Amino acid sequence: MSIGDKIRQRRKELGMTQAKLGKLIHKSAQVVSNWERSYTTGISADDLQHLAIALDTDVHFFVPAPPEQFSYGLITDGESSATFVRESYPDSRLESLIEAYPHLDEKSKDIIEAIVKLSK
Repeated sequence: MSIGDKIRQRRKELGMTQAKLGKLIHKSAQVVSNWERSYTTGISADDLQHLAIALDTDVHFFVPAPPEQFSYGLITDGESSATFVRESYPDSRLESLIEAYPHLDEKSKDIIEAIVKLSK
């Protein structure tokens, strides 16, 4: 589910129009519409934070939840080196995101980095 889908879903759950949401976050209804239809993918960290407040949710609602813990294994080749290797992720969404990240455009990477900053 895209960020736009999540915005639309939550807005409708609250019985809110695009115009009302736009007014709450100081954006036009057209901007909200473009986000919901994924026409505009560059949603700033500030806009995500304003959306979360207006939609009475948390910023994490818009992105996959971080895993509770990672599972790593240690691989050694004698005494010369040791490498930590990921064995598995408890959340398949995170694994998909990590695999897709190198192929994302810079705007998408900026969005992910902004969300990570907000979550700290």
